[in-house]
Amino acid sequence: ATTLSGETLSFDTLYDHIITINDESQVIFKDNLVMNGVIHVIDEVLIPPAYQPDIVDFLTSESKAEFFNILVDLVVQVNLTGALQSPGPFTLFAPTDVAFAQIGDFIDVNNATQVTDVLLYHVLSGIVLAEDIDDDSTATTLSGETLSFDKFRRHFHKHIITINDDSQVIFEDNLVTNGVIHVIDEVLIPPAYEPEPEKPYCAYFYHGHCWWY
Repeated sequence: ATTLSGETLSFDTLYDHIITINDESQVIFKDNLVMNGVIHVIDEVLIPPAYQPDIVDFLTSESKAEFFNILVDLVVQVNLTGALQSPGPFTLFAPTDVAFAQIGDFIDVNNATQVTDVLLYHVLSGIVLAEDIDDDSTATTLSGETLSFDKFRRHFHKHIITINDDSQVIFEDNLVTNGVIHVIDEVLIPPAYEPEPEKPYCAYFYHGHCWWY
């Protein structure tokens, strides 16, 4: 529907007649009839596109900054800020600070090449919403590597999206002016930087056979 500002609102009707606007705001009290029209009460302010944040604005906003300090620092460190503020559009899988704290020494954060490879491994070209991700599907990142996705139902209407069998999307479809951001709970490690699997230890030999632990 077109508003009096000339901008467009998009609506979705979910189960139990829940109405969402622009994939974010939800109608919480509907059909309040008044003399000159009707009022629907919503739970979030609708922001016109001209005033909406880009990817970097979203990550550094006052309400989000505490979750993405490490990601933002790395983006600045390898000079990707301008790229993530460009028109794009892009899809970013954004690891939280907690996710970065779990990666140990797999990545040398002082190595610009490694950091750039890891960051670009989290970005797709174009806008890929949660509903666009199919179970057992793949997508090529800006690093040239491939991400694999699994999607399964939780309860009746919710779904869970996992990436590379490890990381899980915990907050999906955060729309920004130059794309969309999905928040994830683990850092995605490019194959070239994945640690080698530990070799099994041969505990003892018995009749010419090795018994492994």
